[in-house]
Amino acid sequence: MLNDFFITRDVIGFLQHYLKVNRIELPSYQKLLDELALKQHMSFKQWWDLLDELSTELDTPALGLEIGRCVQVAHCGVLGYLFRTSRNLGEALLCFKRFQRLIYAGSQADIKQIDNKSLSLIWNPDLGYSSQLSDELLLASMINITREIISPNDLNLVEVTFTQNINEKHLTIYENFFACPILSNQKKLSLSFQISDLSLSIPHKDQTLHDLLGKQAEELLNHLPEDDIFIVELRDTIIRCLHEGKAEAAVIASQLNISTRTLHRRLKDKNRIYRNVLKDIRKSMALKYLSDDKLTLAEVALLLGYSEQSTFSRAFTHWHGKAPLQYKREFLMN
Repeated sequence: MLNDFFITRDVIGFLQHYLKVNRIELPSYQKLLDELALKQHMSFKQWWDLLDELSTELDTPALGLEIGRCVQVAHCGVLGYLFRTSRNLGEALLCFKRFQRLIYAGSQADIKQIDNKSLSLIWNPDLGYSSQLSDELLLASMINITREIISPNDLNLVEVTFTQNINEKHLTIYENFFACPILSNQKKLSLSFQISDLSLSIPHKDQTLHDLLGKQAEELLNHLPEDDIFIVELRDTIIRCLHEGKAEAAVIASQLNISTRTLHRRLKDKNRIYRNVLKDIRKSMALKYLSDDKLTLAEVALLLGYSEQSTFSRAFTHWHGKAPLQYKREFLMN
């Protein structure tokens, strides 16, 4: 189930930076990274496969920790700088909880106070479990960034839990990195902090910049695509096929390399119907196209897959309560 969700392309930069810093030459792998970096998102399955391929090439124990050790604030976009400009570690963790969807969809972390001395960031596996490599890279990068922003103060973790198995002969690598007890084969992934550490001041705190970055993060969050990677790919495929005047379910299914029956079944599993998905895309794209003063109504109709302008006009009037020409005039006048 987790594979139906996305992870941001920013993580590609983690891998590219790791290879560069360690002067590792893997031409075909690096070419694949360059190609994926051009996409906005990728599925968890693609991400897991990337990590597995690199692990096979390098045969490095606890590879996720080694990659995470290289991750810095500058590699994490607006969320990284929100961390850096927070007043203290507690505020930084709240920022992560609020904006973690900028990094990945799927299972989200919650903050829970365990007792009067410790507080945990816990990932509930409601949508399934990720891979050990992916989990350790996530936690290692978070801790590396945390250590960066609170320096010269030290971070004192209470405990780290992993849901996957860790080879006992490699356990000391994890204990040395996190400097705390490590538990594997647990029900939930978690990082546990000392409550006293949450008040650690961040030297680069900047409330004005932090507020501006918060607004930017909110805007990015509001414009995220569907969490579901299948729906994202479906939407992109429909828009492309509409431009070619072909938006029948069979055509779209063929473009996605699945059968028409599978397309309808997967949509049904998500409580969706193809004709409604198509209609919603046409409704939203119509507004976008009509807002462009360079496009005529006839051109907008063609971009939306209508062979007749009149058919488009009737549909638009039904959707939005006014004719497309009226909407276009009113938009361009404002």
